[in-house]
Amino acid sequence: MKKTLISFAVVVLVAVGIYYAVRVDESQTVTEGLATFSSSEFGFEFDYPSGPEGYVLEERIPADVSDYLRTFILFRTEDKENIDAGNIPEGGEGPAVIAISVFKNSKNQQALNWAEENQQYSNINLVMGSTTETVVGGANAILYIADGLYASNNIVVAHGENVYVFNGQYMNTDSDLYRDFAPIVESVRFIPQLGQQ
Repeated sequence: MKKTLISFAVVVLVAVGIYYAVRVDESQTVTEGLATFSSSEFGFEFDYPSGPEGYVLEERIPADVSDYLRTFILFRTEDKENIDAGNIPEGGEGPAVIAISVFKNSKNQQALNWAEENQQYSNINLVMGSTTETVVGGANAILYIADGLYASNNIVVAHGENVYVFNGQYMNTDSDLYRDFAPIVESVRFIPQLGQQ
């Protein structure tokens, strides 16, 4: 009986060790009001303000959409606390957020082509004005403003095997969400993706 328990304990410890050795390398580091999110699974990292005056990051896994991999949502800390406390008016909309969605670029498209073909995710069909070329983390991208429930700054980047859609919603141009969007996007760094050289 004692040998069986010891054998079981060893198997559990080995299994836990293997899990931590092969698990997805996704982490958040917080240093004095600035947090860094990093994911080798999706090949990118970025910095964002944290703490009471900053943001809380929440991850959403889409259901049954093959090329839609993940969304990372930055809620203002105050807004997230209100959501958690149930302080959203019944029938009311959620707060404006900054969202980063990651998609598999299965057709190896450029950013503009991908955005036009995937309007349900890019909101390019709601564009106000025109698109502009830009660079994010050394990769070519497009930038545009879209209308909707909230106005939003949108950046679509095709890099490696993925497309990254950055969506910064705001009520007005005096909001923290509007001011913080550009520095967050400017902090994006593309890193080696898990399983790639």
